Amino acid sequence: MNIQDYILSGNIEAYVLGLLGEEEALELERLCLEFPEIKAAVQEAEEILENYAQLNAINPPEHSKAQIWATINNYTIDKTVKITQKKPLEFQKIPQWYTYLAVVAALLIFIGLPYHFIKINQYKAEISTLKKEKIEILAQNKTFQAQIQNTSEELDVLSNPATKSILLAGVPGHEDNEATLYWSKSGEIFLNTNALPQLPNDKQYQLWAIVDGKPLSAGLLDQSEDTRLQKMISIENAEMYAITIEKHGGSIQPTLDQMIVAGKPIN
Repeated sequence: MNIQDYILSGNIEAYVLGLLGEEEALELERLCLEFPEIKAAVQEAEEILENYAQLNAINPPEHSKAQIWATINNYTIDKTVKITQKKPLEFQKIPQWYTYLAVVAALLIFIGLPYHFIKINQYKAEISTLKKEKIEILAQNKTFQAQIQNTSEELDVLSNPATKSILLAGVPGHEDNEATLYWSKSGEIFLNTNALPQLPNDKQYQLWAIVDGKPLSAGLLDQSEDTRLQKMISIENAEMYAITIEKHGGSIQPTLDQMIVAGKPIN
């Protein structure tokens, strides 16, 4: 059950106004026991109804109080007169326009309250939407900040005169592929793989460094990252670098028939 949809359905307002059917009212009362959010919404609607009634209450004219007290003070009892017959008490009639005014006020309240509740629910829905949009904007802002940070780091590496690079050219059968390795001044290695095609989800590119004729893994490429350069594992005294296509998660040894680019450092 979607509690928020039920709260916005209008059943709570109809219940508070006494317009909800018996079965629906019993169901709502049961839901109040089960879901504190619905019970709180009913209490809020009751408070709104009470506040609305107080705000729109019509006070009696000021002279009514004086007339009532004048009538009480002028009324005396003659103890010497025997009461032989009970006479009905006579009350001062309320002007008819008071009655009309009260009826009109009641109708206005009765007609206006549903609209008032509808507008409140609309405002609640709008506030909820604005909160979701705010969360989305904050998430996008964090993403943009991360992209800006990555771009700044890439520029630092690429624009630094001390940075060295190696072109990993496509091997036979993969001539259109290439990648570039960069060494920063601090010894960190970065790989640019923009010229490599996107792989299926069950495959992944793996960088290898050949040291003394033996391949050592220099890390896996994550093509889901929105960045040109990816930091790889620094390996000293590498004679050659190569990239192979491996199963997702990488391999202990390179799959040689899946090698796509390779290159040697320039001394």
